[in-house]
Amino acid sequence: MSISTVLFSRRNPVLFLKTPYRLITSQAQAQAQAQPSIKPLHVLFTEAVGHSQKTTTSDTDEEQTESSETATELKKNLKQLEQDIKTLKEKTPGIPKRTSLFAAFTNKKPPSKPKDSVVVKELSPDMKMFAQHLFEKGYFKDANFSQSKKKFDLDWFTSFFAVGYIKFAAQRFARDNQEIAKWLSGSALKQVATFGCSDTNKSAVFPAKRLRKFFEVPENTVCCKCTLQQTCKFMNQSVWNVNTNSLELVTVMKVITSYGLESVHPQLVVPEVVKKSVSQLLKEIVKLSPTT
Repeated sequence: MSISTVLFSRRNPVLFLKTPYRLITSQAQAQAQAQPSIKPLHVLFTEAVGHSQKTTTSDTDEEQTESSETATELKKNLKQLEQDIKTLKEKTPGIPKRTSLFAAFTNKKPPSKPKDSVVVKELSPDMKMFAQHLFEKGYFKDANFSQSKKKFDLDWFTSFFAVGYIKFAAQRFARDNQEIAKWLSGSALKQVATFGCSDTNKSAVFPAKRLRKFFEVPENTVCCKCTLQQTCKFMNQSVWNVNTNSLELVTVMKVITSYGLESVHPQLVVPEVVKKSVSQLLKEIVKLSPTT
């Protein structure tokens, strides 16, 4: 009979009283040691996490080792495959070259594309005269196509780059000769300003707007008649910080050289009255240019 049964037995109160204290204590200790110890929950959790980390670390090390070995083996196989292909090509003559679908189905070579799809128009007589004047004034000395050349040559302007260089040279000339602007024909300038812009890009639109601002031409009266209004992002927009008391020759050059070189939007039709005004302005600029 266990001590608990003896202690709480109602049938044997005398036995409980006669049992020595030392015997009760020893039996209680024995029962406590026989039962499994119960650990707190946080202790069990800590032990479980530690065991998981050890297991994960060992598994990761094994996976990395296997991955490294697999990558090394794959590299060896790829190198061997490349070497085999190279050897096969050397031993097998007449391997057909890569061909296009057009050639495969038609047995013909594909049509060659033109190297330069930009058509360079011949300079007008006025622009030839003006370009030669810029050359004589030294504004083509930095151009690659005219370096170390002492004579003006129209064959330079068969490339798109050379034609574009005329605009650059004209703007440099305008910065050096601003005083010419006040002697130009106002009616010719206003005729060009009232017509509109040569193109819809920013470099063509804003100089034309500044020219209209100087002559106080309302934007809506020009934009509402323009054939490019459907594709223009700057329609009816005004420009700021424009000095209406003085006209910048650089602005004039940007506008009239676009018309003079016919570098305008394909859908834009320039009337003859505008062309005549541009021709008149180019001749005036050359005539008013300093002789020294």
